[in-house]
Amino acid sequence: MPANSLFEKTRVMVQNDLQGGQEMKVHCKSKDDDIGVHFLKHHERISWKFRPSFWGNTLFFCYFNWGQGFKHTDVYHQYRDEDAFTGCHHFCHWLVRETGPCLIMKNGLNCYRWTEDMLSPAFVGERL
Repeated sequence: MPANSLFEKTRVMVQNDLQGGQEMKVHCKSKDDDIGVHFLKHHERISWKFRPSFWGNTLFFCYFNWGQGFKHTDVYHQYRDEDAFTGCHHFCHWLVRETGPCLIMKNGLNCYRWTEDMLSPAFVGERL
């Protein structure tokens, strides 16, 4: 990890991209920080900034609820996301869809299917 990365804040953004104008309840937190419960209308978003841990173990996760759906995912996992080429680095913007969360990358979207325990890659490179 480059030395200046220790001082740079990371921003995570979570956006409601559900079809049909559905409202979504979202609750994001880490071991140490609770971002709170938010109700997001279609295309609304929440975001927060933080400094990743020197030890490389920062993790933020979110729970999502809409209609009959209840899902969860890691929106920032330092080991996965700190790489500027394969991760979101210091800006992680997620679109939450019925089919799964999509991370906006420089070259398009990295979308994942919802699973019970973790994210599993579904497809890579969908263009915006």
